[in-house]
Amino acid sequence: MFKKIIINIIITLILICSAEFFCFNIAKKENESFKLKTDKLAANNSKTYKTKYTILSDFKPVLWRKSFIKNNSLKKPIIWFGCSFAEGAGLKDNESPCYKISQLTGRSCINRAKGATGVQFMYYQLLNENFFEAVPQADYVIYTFIYHHIKRLFNFQINPLLDMFNIRYKISNGKLVEIKPFFKPFYSSFIVKRFLNKIELSQSEAEEKDFKLFNKIMEASLNITRQKYPQAKFILIEFPDLSGKELPDYEIKNLESMGINVIKVIDIISDITDKKYWLEDNIHPNEKAWDIIIPEITKEYIK
Repeated sequence: MFKKIIINIIITLILICSAEFFCFNIAKKENESFKLKTDKLAANNSKTYKTKYTILSDFKPVLWRKSFIKNNSLKKPIIWFGCSFAEGAGLKDNESPCYKISQLTGRSCINRAKGATGVQFMYYQLLNENFFEAVPQADYVIYTFIYHHIKRLFNFQINPLLDMFNIRYKISNGKLVEIKPFFKPFYSSFIVKRFLNKIELSQSEAEEKDFKLFNKIMEASLNITRQKYPQAKFILIEFPDLSGKELPDYEIKNLESMGINVIKVIDIISDITDKKYWLEDNIHPNEKAWDIIIPEITKEYIK
């Protein structure tokens, strides 16, 4: 009897190890594809800047991209949230959108974007009172949106080979509640990751029908900024997916009804998906794109 139990345990372990090895190889191929086709976490020319960081139950980015401070007491700062697009991945400091908007407006630009994140990381920062101690005043709050942020609302990890937990929220009784990983070693299993990836995909597909969670986080973020910066304008800059996917008109109208100024990059650069506006080695806007976008934003929305 004892011998049979041992044999069954050994067979079970062999099956689990085989499944883990199989799932690992699938994840490895996906990761190679990820590096070739999407955001590169280390896509930056600055030696002093790092984009790699660890996300567990607490989010502690090791270093922010450079902000640009102007000694101008008459003009309050611009705060810029978003992912690697806003951060300026692949660009030198003097090519980044934060630098360019600071130079053009004479305002400080506080760069609080972080690669591979989405709208939930903006909300997470705004919940922290230390944020407002660091930035007590602002006239403008900018959030750069790419369509992949909808999927990132449901990410369990940033890519298949990294154990980096994303900040995640759910709506419970009409309120936003942070989702905490309950057993971290459990998430290291490649079998579990395959299962979680399927859940993530189905959740993001459902979100695309009504943008319920996205709107809740946007509205909550807007309300906090209104309390802390009563006179500030909130601006959302939308980049379309390279396949052309973008927020539907009804969703843009919904955001505008909240009081958010929505700027569609495609309205500024009609052929924005053309490779001439993107870095050669990774999928991020190049300096040429920002040189066209920034003046249009400032002319229309920023004094």
